[in-house]
Amino acid sequence: MARRWELARDLMRRHDLGALIVFGTSGVNRHNQANVFWLTNHLDLHHAYLVAPREPLVEPILYVGLRNHVPAAQETSSVPAAWGGYDPAASLVSRLRLVGLVRGRVGLVGVNATFGFGMPYQHYQSLRAALPELHVDDVTAEFAALRAVKSGEEISWLRKAALLTDMAVRALAADAKEGMPEYALLGIVEGASRAAGGQPHIAFLRSMPMDEPNGCVPAQNPSDRRILRGDVIITEISASYWGYSGQIHRPVFVGADPAPPWRRLFDTAQDAYLRMAHVIRPGATPRDIIRGASVIGERGYRIYDDLMHGYGVDILPPVIDRSCCDFWPWDESRPVPEGRRVERNMAIVIQPNPITPDERMGLQLGALTIVSDDGAQCLHGVPFEPLIAKG
Repeated sequence: MARRWELARDLMRRHDLGALIVFGTSGVNRHNQANVFWLTNHLDLHHAYLVAPREPLVEPILYVGLRNHVPAAQETSSVPAAWGGYDPAASLVSRLRLVGLVRGRVGLVGVNATFGFGMPYQHYQSLRAALPELHVDDVTAEFAALRAVKSGEEISWLRKAALLTDMAVRALAADAKEGMPEYALLGIVEGASRAAGGQPHIAFLRSMPMDEPNGCVPAQNPSDRRILRGDVIITEISASYWGYSGQIHRPVFVGADPAPPWRRLFDTAQDAYLRMAHVIRPGATPRDIIRGASVIGERGYRIYDDLMHGYGVDILPPVIDRSCCDFWPWDESRPVPEGRRVERNMAIVIQPNPITPDERMGLQLGALTIVSDDGAQCLHGVPFEPLIAKG
């Protein structure tokens, strides 16, 4: 926490900000609280605001959205916590006035720099109307950049999260049975990590007959379809250790080995993963990574989801999305847009997800990794091979 607050105060000094106003919401299992969490250790289930002054002698405060959540916040937060009231903007204004910040500059840190949404418009308008001489700068992206490179302590928590995620995936492969409704698979996935002290985060999956594919990405909402022998279950699974999440993607084949078209898809994803993991090292550029994954395009596939993204608590830069398909087949002479370079100790999810051009068949094969001088080091123990459920 001392390291984080020093980084945040250095950001305030560089931008001449008297304080940061940090906003969070619950999001998917609280991951939109990542910015608030990083400076407080509190993962709220509703909205929350942190007023973080630049001067160390001025006490920060965390405003919690629901009154009955205050006791939990006081137990976990490393800064004082209080109820923000029915008008959170009024609480922010009162606090800023109390610490003498009625003019000058403050920084606003919204929810997510990658996706660009944040503080509610009504709250912002109330703040601006009450303190017209106070200039508000959006520093969400700059703050998120502070979180992108992980400390040793954070990496140790990510290893715990990866272990919990592995438990969830192994339980799915072991316990998925013919006749189960698809939604029951979520009970297996989330129950395994919960029983080991983890928190659920993501459990996306889609089942279908291997010989009649009907979807190229895992579904966010499970159906009541019954599992059959000869099915494939495509997945994206994350379990968390107090906010820090693993992420793994493995197809599960029910009672049968993958049919040749699925084996070819899997082998393509594995080749792309290995090539990407090799080049994802300090200083790597988007060009390096897109070229590494170009085997996907060479074999006639595209992707639907991101090719890779930063991770740990929420999605962070660097992100390479499906627009990379435009550069396949690979041409060395063709320019690729610049983006953030990879840095040592970034947490990166590598997730090649080849799909057929008709978008009726696809799978994801990936894992959370840590960037090292030798490439991206996988944090997960589940092997890179098709998982077979006995069914």
